[in-house]
Amino acid sequence: MRERPTLRSVALKTGVSIATVSKVVNGITAGVSATTRAEVEAAIAILGYRPNRSGRSLRSQRHLVVGLAIVDPSPRFLADPFTTNLVAGLSNQLNTNGFGLLLHGVRPGKLSESTLIRQSGVDAICLNPSGEREERVAAMELASGLGQPLVVIQDRPVDTLQDVCFVRQDDQGGAELLAEEVMKRPCRRAVMVIADIPWPAVEHRVAGFKKVFDRHGVQLDFIRCDETNSQAITDGIADHLDRHGAPDVLVGQNDQIAIAAIHLLNSRGLEVPRDVAVTGYNAFPFTSISSPPLTTVRSRAYELGVTAATAILHRLEHGSFQQREYLLSLEMVPGRSAP
Repeated sequence: MRERPTLRSVALKTGVSIATVSKVVNGITAGVSATTRAEVEAAIAILGYRPNRSGRSLRSQRHLVVGLAIVDPSPRFLADPFTTNLVAGLSNQLNTNGFGLLLHGVRPGKLSESTLIRQSGVDAICLNPSGEREERVAAMELASGLGQPLVVIQDRPVDTLQDVCFVRQDDQGGAELLAEEVMKRPCRRAVMVIADIPWPAVEHRVAGFKKVFDRHGVQLDFIRCDETNSQAITDGIADHLDRHGAPDVLVGQNDQIAIAAIHLLNSRGLEVPRDVAVTGYNAFPFTSISSPPLTTVRSRAYELGVTAATAILHRLEHGSFQQREYLLSLEMVPGRSAP
């Protein structure tokens, strides 16, 4: 009895990769020329290949699915615009290449209980960790120990981990650009409003501001609050103003915080930037509602997702990551809220 043809059979006959054959079978046009498509379709007809959807992953030893674990204490983690853009970039790039995305929101310290970790139903894992550095490294080690390719998003490399790629944007560099901008005016005291849980990107932003402010002798204080709650943001800033007075510069971890700060400062008769300079971070489209327009940095969350997906697809196709780390540069978006 003749052996049933497989994706590999078609790939061998046409001299292309299994991934290319999979694209043709699934009707994906990106990255496949008309000539290659015609050759693959001809081989499919000659060999009599018929895709068996239920058994395809078993025969190819692939699930055609990538898992993403976002470690976040908020059940509404997808409401965050950075996360939304990151997931969109990752999902779109994977879908274009015939892969699906399995998304899991995971509470801090609960990664080991996630079905993404306990059940092997994906070809690779992406991890967007939060918490203190020690906790984040433990999560990376847990995910890496599964023996699947791993991409860590928005955290620094861990040298001891194997078959892992790290993808992040240069948040420290972006923060330094903002700090140098606000130093164009006299500044003795600054306050930075940050989330009450540690995010690696925020750690890097803090490091960037602190580096520049320390060099100029600027005192940097912090307000920690629930970044997902606008009332908590406002209350935290208001309490600081009541106890310490207005700083020369107020730095928002993100644009949402910066816009809330501007509204509060205005309500107290303080003019931005004359009395207090304000900066944000991310420059997502809603930033345009700010008055005055925010001085901020444009994040590349969508591109981070695309880069992570591209790294995974290369690893699955070629057996190794093309490079160990990707660091995406950022640019400042000048506004009128600072200096």
